Formats: sequence, structure tokens, C-alpha cells
Amino acid sequence: MQALRAARIFDGQRMLSGAALLFDGDRVAGIGTPPADCKAVDLGDATLLPGMIDCHQHLVFDGNGTLEEQVTGADDATLLDRARAAARHALLGGVTTLRDLGDRGYVSLALRGDPSLPTILASGPPITPVRGHCWYLGGEAAGERELRRAVRERAERGCDAVKVMASGGGMTPTWPLWKPQYTLAELKAVVDEAHSLGLPVAAHCHAAESVEQALDARADSLEHCTFTTAELRSEPDEVLLARITQARVPLSATIGRLPGLPVPPVVSESEPVLLAAFRHVHDQGGTVVVGTDAGIAPPKPHDVLPYAVVMLTEHGFPVADALRIVTSTAAQVLGLHARKGRLAPGYDADVVAVPRNPLTEPAVLTSVLGVWRAGRRVRDRHGTESSERPVAGADASDRSI
Repeated sequence: MQALRAARIFDGQRMLSGAALLFDGDRVAGIGTPPADCKAVDLGDATLLPGMIDCHQHLVFDGNGTLEEQVTGADDATLLDRARAAARHALLGGVTTLRDLGDRGYVSLALRGDPSLPTILASGPPITPVRGHCWYLGGEAAGERELRRAVRERAERGCDAVKVMASGGGMTPTWPLWKPQYTLAELKAVVDEAHSLGLPVAAHCHAAESVEQALDARADSLEHCTFTTAELRSEPDEVLLARITQARVPLSATIGRLPGLPVPPVVSESEPVLLAAFRHVHDQGGTVVVGTDAGIAPPKPHDVLPYAVVMLTEHGFPVADALRIVTSTAAQVLGLHARKGRLAPGYDADVVAVPRNPLTEPAVLTSVLGVWRAGRRVRDRHGTESSERPVAGADASDRSI
């Protein structure tokens, strides 16, 4: 038995004070007074919270160049090493669970189960039309028969989810992000096949029409959901927002970036509009989580999730709600709610310590004091627990893919 004492503990639902977090091996034993024979580590004026959960990352991307350039010329061994380093970087920043929604060659699947890394859910290469968005990751499929075969291949390889590109993307010039890439019948084929095999479907959708198709096809999450028009403006559709809210289909908001870096005007102009729409869905009882799209560009390193929490609070989300969004709500959406996202008896002992009180200072989440993965404190290759963030280039961009 071991114990961590801090001034506050956010258990995934509410903030507690005056107690210690008890570990029994790799599981949480409870919150309370440590037994007499248990030596507690006292972190002082700090807050413990469940390890954070990023619902949408790309471990094979390192942010250098276009997405195609980032993988072209790299063999699978190189991509695997890159993915491992990215996952480790995420862990040091407090991200103890992540979902990889697009690799090449299924390399991210090989990282699952490594105790030195976050818990990883992986989709393998995203399914996309010929020369469609992210075609260079190897997931091209056209027509219902081929789409069903692509889904079966992912199930046979042991993927945790299926990623389908319902619309184009901002970083692949061959298909505009404001246009759907598949017909409704084709999307239904993907979802029906995946559900028959017990797999959820994450639908990448920027265009309003692709959001509507993903809802009609019964996709399990809406990735990005930017309602982008041909004029590259985000114009949330109120009717679709109401449908998303009523259907309780999780909306995975692509937010979170390192501050102080220049971003394209389309991003700076759309951000407040989209965050207002996401907050409306949340306030009306819908489900909002965060998928940072980490890896696509320098402002989005794989430990960027805490900055997304700060962004939520800056746009009207109550801080406690924002903390739930990246812990217990995210665990629910990813089907891990029985073991992740809470500090409660029997849950995985994935813990993050931050200074002071994030309810009054959300920015402290970006200054992680310590990370515990399955009850063991995480140390970097230098033997320290601090997370040093990379300095991004001056030409960095922040564009969801």
C-alpha cells in the first residue's frame, strides 16, 4: 500500500480536501486516511486528479512538414519509434490514456500494453476514398464491398475502433474539407460492419453534410465537427447541433495548442465560433470531449491536452466540467469508464499532480508536478519527472485534420 497526500483531490467528479489517495499495486484503493504502516508522500499545496484522456491523437506524426511529408520515406520501424516517443511525451505531460485515430501500417497497435506508455486505443489507418484525405496512410477503400472488407481487416488485426474520413481534411489538397467523401449508404456500410464486429466508429467530419451523414449512419463519435463552408468559415448549423445534443453522440472537439504561436486566420476566426457551439451542446446536455489532433503541427505536441482545458474555461465552460471532460467523460466515451477517468476504488492508479488548485487556476494543468501510471511514478530518460515542452517554430500552424 502506498499513499499520496495533497491539499486537494479531484476524483473525476468533484473536488475533495483533507484526505490522501491510497494505491494498492496498480489500482486505487480509496481516498481517506492512510493506514499506520503506510508512509505517505506529501505533495503539499497541490491537486491530484485522474490521468487525463485525449480522445484523438496521431502518434506517427511529428509536426514537421505536411502530413504526407511526415510519413513519406519513413519505414514502419521509424514510425514505430516515433510513435513510442510521442506516446511517452504525452505521458510525461499527464495524458495517461489516448486514442490514436490514424497511423500507417497499424504500427500504433504494437505499443498497447507497454506499462511505460499511456494506455493506447488504436484505429489503424483511417478509411478514406482513393486519393482522399490522408490516403498516404494506406487506408484507401471505395464502394460498399471494399469498405466492409476494410472494416473486417481492422477487426482481424485487433483495432480498438474504426476511423472513417466522412469529409475531406484541411491538410490533404486532393479533397476539400467542406465536401463529404462518401455517400450515406457507404458510411452506413462502414458503421453496420463495424458494429456487427463490436467496434465503434469515429467519423472525421468537417462539412455540415458529412456531420449529418455521420449521424444518420449512427457513427459513435463526431471528430472535429467544424461545419466548414466552401468559403473556409465555420458556420455551426443550429438544427444539427440540436440533433447532436439529442442523440448524445459524442462531439470530439479539436482544440488545444501551445500559446504564443501564429495561426492561420481561418483558425483564429473559427475558434470562438466553434467553442461557443460546443459549449451550447454541453450546456444542453450533449456530450463533448477533447481530441487534440496532437502530432499534426508544431503547436500540437502530444502533451498539449492541458492547454485544451484552459481553452475550454476561457470560453465559458465551468472549470469542473472541463476537468470532467478530459477525465471521467472521456473515459465513458472511449468505453473505459469501469477503470479510467476516476480516482475511486478499483480504478487504475493513473494519477496526475499539479500545483495549487486548477479550479481557481486552470493554467496549473500545464505545469505537471508528477505522473503515476498504474501506481508507479513516471520518470523521463534523465530520471526526472518534469515535462519539458518543445519550442515550436515561428511558422507553426494549428489546423485540424
